[in-house]
Amino acid sequence: MHNYQRWLVISIILLCLIAIPVSIVGAGKARSMQPQESDINDGTWSDYLDRDHIAVIRLAGLIADEEDGASLWSSGDTAGSVLKQLRKAVKNKHVKAVLLRIDSPGGTVSTSQEIADEIKGLRDKQKPVVVSMGDVSASGGYYVACGADKIVADPGTITGSIGVIFHTINIKGLGDKLGMQAQVIKSGQFKDIGSPYRQMTPQDKAILQGLIADAYEQFVNAVSAGRHMPISTVKKLADGRIYSGRQAFKLGLIDKLGSYTLALNLLQDICKERFHRNEDLPIKEAHPKNFVYSLLESVLPPVNFRAINSLDTTSLALNAVMPEFIKAKYDHQPLWLMP
Repeated sequence: MHNYQRWLVISIILLCLIAIPVSIVGAGKARSMQPQESDINDGTWSDYLDRDHIAVIRLAGLIADEEDGASLWSSGDTAGSVLKQLRKAVKNKHVKAVLLRIDSPGGTVSTSQEIADEIKGLRDKQKPVVVSMGDVSASGGYYVACGADKIVADPGTITGSIGVIFHTINIKGLGDKLGMQAQVIKSGQFKDIGSPYRQMTPQDKAILQGLIADAYEQFVNAVSAGRHMPISTVKKLADGRIYSGRQAFKLGLIDKLGSYTLALNLLQDICKERFHRNEDLPIKEAHPKNFVYSLLESVLPPVNFRAINSLDTTSLALNAVMPEFIKAKYDHQPLWLMP
């Protein structure tokens, strides 16, 4: 074993040993505190299994079907983790409502639809859902949001981008200059559709355009149903452009302008009316974290562990096309954003 490997193992063991007493002391302090009903509690889900409450769930980054919840460094706000949390909220009778905080530039069609379906499941159980938009809630992020009872965004939030896109690149000309030729064996004419090693044919374009058009119609229909807008009105807004929160409010794409706190207060008001309550429901903010993440967080100063996960080789391509105001927050994200 090399020296650096040996020191890495020793460091992890030491961190484990340090974390145990720190966790015990922290747990003791937490038990000694008596939070008020309206306080936000960051404990475990089990703290609220026998108490009616509002669950706060956060969706951040690319919306894609990845098992990030099992990652050593995951912070629990990826699409996969959010789906699990929403499913639990649907089944848990003590979860009376959900505040979904979204900070995402979009993602894949199917995963956005899955999350939207879980939101519908909550509403079918008479559990209201309010979305609070962060810096960006666009494309797939907006697809998810429009399934909620109410949407709240800050005036400067970036939203909209209603549409679908498929990216590909052609390097045939470069290969010809270098004397490189692709050898392809395929079972059908269109099996290599979108290949970067050959020119796209008119038939290829027609097939892909049909695919995009179908996904676009699904997106438009979801917005129309969620926002109670005629499809013709949605299509006038759904040309792929982005809107500020203030613009979106004027166009009817969101319900209110305001912060996370305003969204939470709005949800409390909805719950009081629906469940005939006089007092606010307690808040449970779910932060499912894996062992290593929790361990390092407990013994080290604040560190952006999520950055450790950002080792995506497509970041250069992303930087070439993404607007400057989004680059800093969503660097290292895949380029195939649909919707």
